[in-house]
Amino acid sequence: MTALYLETNFFIGFAKNQDQDSDVLIYPQTNEQISPITIVIPAISCMESLSVLEDESRRRHSFTERLERERNELKGNINSEFSREILRSLQTAKIHNEAMTNDIENRLFEVLEWAANNVELINLESSILITSLNQQLIPDPTDNLILHCILAHAKTSSDEHKVLLSGNSKDFGTKEIKQILGAAGIKKYVASTRDFLGWLQSIGDTQGT
Repeated sequence: MTALYLETNFFIGFAKNQDQDSDVLIYPQTNEQISPITIVIPAISCMESLSVLEDESRRRHSFTERLERERNELKGNINSEFSREILRSLQTAKIHNEAMTNDIENRLFEVLEWAANNVELINLESSILITSLNQQLIPDPTDNLILHCILAHAKTSSDEHKVLLSGNSKDFGTKEIKQILGAAGIKKYVASTRDFLGWLQSIGDTQGT
């Protein structure tokens, strides 16, 4: 059995459609594509992804307001062909920005519902919190806490293979963190779903020979 550890970045990547291969994990066409895998995610990653969504929504709302201000400035110059063309472009940009905001929110809720029904969530225990406060392995405190959740789970897991998938290679993919992961039994780190699926296939091919 393979334990695949994910973190917040996976949720955000799916929500923003930045990792199209993630669909294979969430909506596998056949059981063979992801079997046998146990997907594990720290529960706090669900909370963090909602905070990221809130920040993203604020940023896109601010962008919409800037577009509207520009449109209002141009409305006084409707006799200019260039002004009219820019007005149309700004209106289109506003519509697309609002549509993208809604799409990101819908996709995030979709992947969180998938996690609730199909993923093993690592609960935040007091011992994990204390350890994360005393051992700062990653500068960002939230990522540090997520890492400690993963390490605590991995140390007690009996899965034959343990893999961490994180697009946040700056924090989770450093040489030092890989060594710490390895000591906890997570011998493989991948930065994308495609890399994980390729590795998984290679494991299957090796076992089949």
